Amino acid sequence: MATDYWLNKLLFDLQGPEGKVSWAPENREATLEAYPVSSEIRQALLDDNYEYLYPMTNPYLMRFFLLICGHDDKKSIEILSSINVN
Repeated sequence: MATDYWLNKLLFDLQGPEGKVSWAPENREATLEAYPVSSEIRQALLDDNYEYLYPMTNPYLMRFFLLICGHDDKKSIEILSSINVN
């Protein structure tokens, strides 16, 4: 599966100083309005479906995204390690 530009752009932009606030549950819908991702990607983002999103993302951006989502280093590594990329 190819990477998705708008998904990666969102993850990149969330690295900024307002990223954690922008991705807080009450702000996610509004934040997503600026990114024309597919309805499937949008739903995966809202559902925290990292396994669906991972093949379409830059791994470094996904790692940071997990931190933005509130996972600590140990949990982030655990999530990424559990994803079957085949």
